[in-house]
Amino acid sequence: MFHTDLKLLRSFVAVASECSVTRAAERLNLTQPTVSGQLKELEQSLGFTLFHRTTRSISLNTNGERLLPLAQAVLQRTEEFRFEVEEMQMAKKTQFRLGAALYTLDFEDRFELLEAFSAAVPELHYVMDNRMQSDQIPDLLDERLDVSLLLGIAVQPSFDDQLARIIGRGGIVNESQYPSTLERVVLRRRPIGLLVPVDSPLAEYDIIPQQALAGQRVAMLSVEHGEALINPIANFLLNLNALPLTLAEGNAFAVERYAALHNTCALGVGWFATVPGLKQLPVEGMNFYVDFSVVLGNGANRPARQFFEFARQWQGSREAIGKPDTDDLTHSSRSGGSPFPISSEHRTAAA
Repeated sequence: MFHTDLKLLRSFVAVASECSVTRAAERLNLTQPTVSGQLKELEQSLGFTLFHRTTRSISLNTNGERLLPLAQAVLQRTEEFRFEVEEMQMAKKTQFRLGAALYTLDFEDRFELLEAFSAAVPELHYVMDNRMQSDQIPDLLDERLDVSLLLGIAVQPSFDDQLARIIGRGGIVNESQYPSTLERVVLRRRPIGLLVPVDSPLAEYDIIPQQALAGQRVAMLSVEHGEALINPIANFLLNLNALPLTLAEGNAFAVERYAALHNTCALGVGWFATVPGLKQLPVEGMNFYVDFSVVLGNGANRPARQFFEFARQWQGSREAIGKPDTDDLTHSSRSGGSPFPISSEHRTAAA
């Protein structure tokens, strides 16, 4: 049975192209005896000759002419295979998987960071994952995604925490909360406020007093955003005798549309453009926030870690020149029992 030996095929093709063993040897950077020996070995393994030989020349015989195009094709495909493998190996060394939900596309911090990174480290590349964060967070935990830009809060995983959904390796997985065990750099923090109709008496306040919320209906984000985020806010409103509303569609855009259409209040996360007819205001003692952060996965490769370190230094340089990482809604009180107090100690963290 014949087994293809690529080095023998290379000598065969080179001699056929050069019509000279000497020139073929020079082309292959081999000695003439080595090339002659490889031709002899190939012909012995085939069981027939490939060349007409004289003391002055060497040329293909009928067998050689028949096999030459096939040998050339084999070597061409082998070269293509080698090139593809090298490309894949290089990509593994210079490329990482970056998650960022599609709804963060217009975030200033997102495109400024990515533009700065691409300009500073052009040799590193990323493949963007635009899935929902509820899909990205399990992949960060299970080493299928290197790093993500996440909008939400970091929550301490605990099997005793009845507000947390714990799965797999201890990760809290939903749209807007992720385990604090994942290393992160907070790019910007925005307080959660209240969206009120512009013609509502509440719109006259700079800071809505707590007693003014009694009897007010408030359209809420759904608990799919994370019970550890939503439940404390709902409890805060209930304690003020407000009326949290659960909607059939509970994402931030749908909640704002509902509030504008029904002339009622809504929870405002502060990260998206407010629809016409509404105004976002702080509430006294309502100290909850949502962060936009670079979150490193458990199995992040080296390029992803370089990106994470770049983000950390980039954020540090922004803070050094006085660019705030917190957009304040001018809360007048830090009381209210919030498990998510606004603090300056959040720039780089890991549990």
